[in-house]
Amino acid sequence: MIDTHAHIHFPQFDEDREEVIKECEEKLDAVITVGCDLEDSKKAIEVAGQGRNIYASVGIHPHEAKNYSEKDYERLVEIVRSSSKVVALGEMGLDFYRNISPKEKQYEIFKMQVEAARELDLPVIIHTRNAAKEMAEFIKKEFKGELKGVIHCFSGEKVLLEAALDEGLYISYAGPVTYPRNEELRETLRYVPSSRLLVETDSPYLAPQPVRGRRNKPTYVAYTAKVISEYLNLSFSDIDRITTVNAKRLFGIPLTDEEKRERLVYKVGNRLYINLSTRCPCSCKFCFRGVEDYILGYNLNLKREPIAEEYMYRIKNPKVYDEIVFCGYGEPFERFDDLTKIAKWIKKFSKDTPIRVDTCGLGYLITGREDLLDHLKGLVDSFSVSVNASSPEEYYKVVRPSFGKGSWESLLKFIKDAVSKGFKVTITAVDYPGFNKDDFEKLAETLGVPYRIRPYKRFRNWQS
Repeated sequence: MIDTHAHIHFPQFDEDREEVIKECEEKLDAVITVGCDLEDSKKAIEVAGQGRNIYASVGIHPHEAKNYSEKDYERLVEIVRSSSKVVALGEMGLDFYRNISPKEKQYEIFKMQVEAARELDLPVIIHTRNAAKEMAEFIKKEFKGELKGVIHCFSGEKVLLEAALDEGLYISYAGPVTYPRNEELRETLRYVPSSRLLVETDSPYLAPQPVRGRRNKPTYVAYTAKVISEYLNLSFSDIDRITTVNAKRLFGIPLTDEEKRERLVYKVGNRLYINLSTRCPCSCKFCFRGVEDYILGYNLNLKREPIAEEYMYRIKNPKVYDEIVFCGYGEPFERFDDLTKIAKWIKKFSKDTPIRVDTCGLGYLITGREDLLDHLKGLVDSFSVSVNASSPEEYYKVVRPSFGKGSWESLLKFIKDAVSKGFKVTITAVDYPGFNKDDFEKLAETLGVPYRIRPYKRFRNWQS
């Protein structure tokens, strides 16, 4: 796990810094100690040099903006270039809670650091307090999809969350997400793509609930990760993997060979997912394909399509899983023969392990076979069909199937046929802007199947 935002170079750690760093080295993958002005950033770099996996950022906090001007640009760049341990610029941003620095000065120094990040090709660590709307506007105007970065210690404002995700920024949660009264903040977790999620401590401040009132420290990031895992119905190891890989990708910390490896199969909780193909006949407006390769901490963008036996080798013992799901970067029916072959192998060794296929429902058009459901009887137990519309007009506008006209009718036929042949079928949709939940519920009722509506997770601006 990586604590993406700490201040272990602060005076609060003077008495036991060596022990804290040792603990971080033993229990965490990395810690980023974050500078708040240029002299403070030098201290951060010095402390980063005391640990193999301690990194630093260089930045000017909005409270300190009044002490700087654009003339300090070269000094900022020089400090960044003084150490290979510097992985980001920040923290920087807008803080209108106390207005310790004048607003115009905060904007000036923020813009200066953004320009430095462009020159240095480094991500930015953004501080926002009582300035969500202003920060959202700034990000839209100044970032233009050209900068990487993170909203540090996100506090739950929808307008900022949407603007940040539209720009490809990461969202980091700290101790406050664990506080009992912060249910609205926890609710925002449902809207953050797994590939954009980070955790932090902001130590020595904001200790998570189980240790609230104590001096915070980097290893306490585990408490925050635990609450997030419980809220998202994931395992602790899932959140560990997801946030560690995300932090490494954002801050340029080398990934291990295991983290870089393209995943044929991947485990989430106690389910095993089988990633057969990158191909899909649909081009849904909300889809991550072509935008993100890493989902749930795994690289799912296959550069080749492995043979069925390679999947069998990696599955090993199907009996140990609660469910095995054909679901990955693309559409499983694009490789119908291999899907069938692998499913037969699984059932041979474990008749009781349920097998589900997550599909766009265009199996008839993809395979050209009207008998495909007959071939899957006794092999597949259930289908989760991504419909994402309640009318053909909406379907062609949002899902955009490559087969064109007739796709909607083929989709509905697949669902009805699967139900009539005894498969368990659930239809799903993403709650994207303009989605009609009531009409989708009526569609499910008409088809005689249960439904599930998933939160809309922004990978890009919806209008684009």
